[in-house]
Amino acid sequence: KERHQFGRPIGSFGLIQQKLGEMASRIYAAESAVYRTVGLIDEALVGKKGPEAVMAGIEEYAVEASIIKVLGSEVLDYVVDEGVQIHGGYGYSQEYPIERAYRDARINRIFEGTNEINRLLIPGMLLRRALKGQLPLFQAAMRLQKELLEPSFEEPEDLELHQIAGLKKLALMVAGLAAQKYGQKVEEEQEVLAAAADILIDAYAAESALLRARRLGGVAQVMARLYLLQALDRAQVGALSVLPRLVEGDEARVVYSAARRLTKHEPADLVALRREVAEAVLEAEGYPIPR
Repeated sequence: KERHQFGRPIGSFGLIQQKLGEMASRIYAAESAVYRTVGLIDEALVGKKGPEAVMAGIEEYAVEASIIKVLGSEVLDYVVDEGVQIHGGYGYSQEYPIERAYRDARINRIFEGTNEINRLLIPGMLLRRALKGQLPLFQAAMRLQKELLEPSFEEPEDLELHQIAGLKKLALMVAGLAAQKYGQKVEEEQEVLAAAADILIDAYAAESALLRARRLGGVAQVMARLYLLQALDRAQVGALSVLPRLVEGDEARVVYSAARRLTKHEPADLVALRREVAEAVLEAEGYPIPR
């Protein structure tokens, strides 16, 4: 509101509103995932006594911890980068807080386990639990294979939760096909595992944002929808970039079709959604969700 160009506040320009809307929706999704994970860990530690019991309770959510480490640090990177862009040349001046935020943010993708390592840990831990019989991952993969071979004509009762379930199934399909083809050597297929991890990260963030938004209402629902729609697009692109390494021939055509089916959604007016979020940001003069 304070900075003006061409006789009007820069916050009134479409491309600035696009940035504000996207920044807020990503912050909201990451924040929701963090709150959810902390709540799950707190519940797991109720009644736990002794360091071993506490560590076991925390270990139960190691996958979620890796997810929010990657998600949070990359959302922060995105937000401070766009913050500098909005500030223009002032973003390089120490008089403005965004300058330090930009410098300080970069380390977060490196320490506490690089984001690359955490991406590999996410599907890696799930596969190890499945091999130990602690997680029915392979049974779920078999059910998914059967489901995808059967046409579905029913409209889902809850479209958004159905779409999030599709993201989870797509990640399972990518990881399952990789494990099926490479077996114990799947750990060498880092690009494939990272693609599966990215889909899982988006699924967890989108679900966390949606469940919280249904309690909060208002602009939270707009931000959750904006995040989910883009997560579906990212997931399809990510999956189709690695699936050709896992399947070929007739099987490939079936698998590619399944990837598109699991991420299917009607085109939405993302411009309008971002502008609506941006208006809430400008009205609140900051993050639009009260803390």
